[in-house]
Amino acid sequence: MINKHLKIRALLLSGLVIISTPISVMAYDNNPFYNSNDILFYNSSDANCINGPLVGNDNLEKILRYYIGKGLTLQQSAGIAGNYQQESSFDPKMIQGGTIASDTYSPVDGVGFGIAQWTFTSRQSVLVNLAKSSNRKITDLSLQLDFSWQELSVDHPNWLSDLQKTTTPESAAYIFHKDFEGSADSEATVRAVRGGNAITIYNNYKNNISSGTSSCASNGQPSTYINGFAIYNQNDPQWSGTAYGTSTIGRSGCGPSAMAMIVTALTGVKVTPVDTATYGAANGSYVEGSGSSNTIATIIGTHWGLTVKKIGADTANINTILRSGGLIITSGVGSAPFTSSGHFIVIRAVTATDKWMIGDSNSNKGIENSKKEWNPADLITNGMNTDNVWAVTK
Repeated sequence: MINKHLKIRALLLSGLVIISTPISVMAYDNNPFYNSNDILFYNSSDANCINGPLVGNDNLEKILRYYIGKGLTLQQSAGIAGNYQQESSFDPKMIQGGTIASDTYSPVDGVGFGIAQWTFTSRQSVLVNLAKSSNRKITDLSLQLDFSWQELSVDHPNWLSDLQKTTTPESAAYIFHKDFEGSADSEATVRAVRGGNAITIYNNYKNNISSGTSSCASNGQPSTYINGFAIYNQNDPQWSGTAYGTSTIGRSGCGPSAMAMIVTALTGVKVTPVDTATYGAANGSYVEGSGSSNTIATIIGTHWGLTVKKIGADTANINTILRSGGLIITSGVGSAPFTSSGHFIVIRAVTATDKWMIGDSNSNKGIENSKKEWNPADLITNGMNTDNVWAVTK
């Protein structure tokens, strides 16, 4: 455990309904919600699957299986674990100096805490916020793993990209230390100690854990592709139970799911509903009891380097944007593809006959909706919120 220069700011999760200011909306706490909104994919057993339940005989095995479930190799996962061994001996309650934290511990600026020994308030405060928003204890291993993944995949995807390029446990340990940990250890020490830990871990588990295995199907793959466009189903078990504010992506995550489709399509980088929901909720997109704010497009789109502009429901203008390579996010309350409680969709293309193609995250029904051609006038008159239409472009 070494006082180090850990860097980061943070993230969280986005939603189902659509409002600039909170309004009274039904609570999404029971099955009639799913039935009334044509959600067919929901499985109540997934509700507690926060990025996948941790599986393993001890913390080390749980850590390895968690990262492998995210798509990393065993070598890369061992590299991370080799760092955690040096930082905390895999103990999420570890405080720098060897003290063990209580479940109500408040991290102190300048004092490392947790499996990664997050040291400074810039990162500790985000961890605390994630604990509160997902109703988990600060000492929870799954919380800290989820936070580490947020840092890697959302705040600093270049760190994740660096890690994914490594092919040996030692190189993975060195890269993870360089980007994520940043302790005062020299390169030689990192390679010898943390890299040595990683090599030992890899050798101990290589015959028992295979790369590409996951306890909760959390491989981050789109639910389906339609004409090459990635459709994210908010009720896909990969992420349906993941927290979005005080709700979940399955219950309230149409906004972040729509934005995940847009960011993936326009940037060419695979960004999942977990990524957008995590960042969005941490930055104001989630509205308690309602879902997502109308500002979700700006909050998430600008974070991923996109240009976001509020426009009206002018069909000719929307068609021009679509034909120039842009995408539209909008919401509505009404008949399909909208719902009685409010729902975000993507308008992803315009056909040669001026019909619209959409991206709809509303379970299997949404996938079918995404295959259809829609008359723009029907969408506009059947519930579209004409004050909540946003163009998103590169």
